Amino acid sequence: MIAVNKEGKMKGKFVKKLLTMVLAGSMLVSMTACGGSSGGEAAAPAAESAEASQGNDEAAEAPAEEEAAVPAEVPEGSLELEYNLSTDDYAIFQQIIEDFTNETGINVTIVNLGGDYESGMKTKMASNDLPDIWVTHGWSLIRYSEYMMNLADQPWTSKIDAGLKDVITNDNGELFILPITQAVAGIMYNKDVLEAAGVDPSGIRTWDDFDAACEKISTNGVTPIEMVLGDAYDSYMLEVIWPTLYTNDGVADKDANIAALQGGSFDWTEHTEAFEMMTRWMENGWINDDYASGKRDEVLNALANGTGAFTMFSTENIPSIRMQNADANIGVLPVPSVSADAPSYFGTGEGNFSCFGIWKDTEYADECKQLLEYLAQPEIAAQIVKIDGGIPALTDCEVESGTDAAYTADAFKEAQSLFDGDLCYDNFFDREYLPSGMWSVMTDAVDTLYAEGDPASYIEEAAGIVADNYNDLMGN
Repeated sequence: MIAVNKEGKMKGKFVKKLLTMVLAGSMLVSMTACGGSSGGEAAAPAAESAEASQGNDEAAEAPAEEEAAVPAEVPEGSLELEYNLSTDDYAIFQQIIEDFTNETGINVTIVNLGGDYESGMKTKMASNDLPDIWVTHGWSLIRYSEYMMNLADQPWTSKIDAGLKDVITNDNGELFILPITQAVAGIMYNKDVLEAAGVDPSGIRTWDDFDAACEKISTNGVTPIEMVLGDAYDSYMLEVIWPTLYTNDGVADKDANIAALQGGSFDWTEHTEAFEMMTRWMENGWINDDYASGKRDEVLNALANGTGAFTMFSTENIPSIRMQNADANIGVLPVPSVSADAPSYFGTGEGNFSCFGIWKDTEYADECKQLLEYLAQPEIAAQIVKIDGGIPALTDCEVESGTDAAYTADAFKEAQSLFDGDLCYDNFFDREYLPSGMWSVMTDAVDTLYAEGDPASYIEEAAGIVADNYNDLMGN
């Protein structure tokens, strides 16, 4: 066994951990006294529940009645790895780490914060007492990069999917994580429904093409667009529409829009195009009737059984749809562009439970890099893909044929092939261009637009919700 020596340093680290625990305790007492919530925004739904940021921006909050997880004590001579999964699949990851220890002699202690992950990591950043390795849940560049080691020289970087690699590499060529899966935002669709309506999915290149497809599908007696206001599902509509209007390649004012968004001067009250588009869809009768009362399961069922054609979400929806109907013929489309001169778009980012970075101040850099190299092995990465439910981010990772993971990966590859030469990739819009993600704000805006069934009367109010929160968060 490799002895990772902490002699002479444990006392200082213990004191820092003690201070961290005291700070966290005082924060909890303060929040309880005020009668408030934990303060984290609701996240986008994932394959089975809410995404820890699709991933979007904020880790899913634990139910109020649950007690906070008690962090594992990290013994002397062990690497500390912060993790964020609380489902039964956690046992698979535990076994992977145990196998690594058995093979290398390097002890690793997993500290699983579950639903408290994001608040726990923010506390650790505030006290500058970070673990040796942690899961970045979509925020390696924007939130964590200043704390992490540049890994651009590691051998496995050559295997990262090219579209994702561009997204997770900064302007200086630095890359801070081993990404084992990627989350992809786009439009899921039922292939049989489109075929019956005479719609060629590869011909849906612009939003005008999408509207034409919706008209054909509606005429054929099927609901074109499935969505619900519950489960924060509706945020995905803005997540995929906004970049096609403001920040993607081919957008006329792209550079000015990006500068304004990131600089705090973007006027959301003057940019209501997405809300106008969504208003048109409802007025045309293209949205499912139960959008206000329904839950995510109703969307999944509609796509699975052919009563709905499209839904805007991440590819993590595909396995869940096929759980409703194993014979469902499901594909994924890139998001259409505003004009024929602009490419279609996939939002790509780090998987929620599968992208690992190293603290730049760790005393055990070599051991940490050895662990990441171990996790990057194709047979190990394939196991983690099953846990995460995302699409493999390493080109040599082959998931088992016939599995949900393989089906989703194949659907994504098919779309990449159909739209080859007409695709752009960017980080998830909320992660890249909105302060603190604003995921729950996006939900509130769509809820306001659609809740009364008269969206045209609520465009201004919906835009105002986005503008007010954006300005507050940007300090305007």
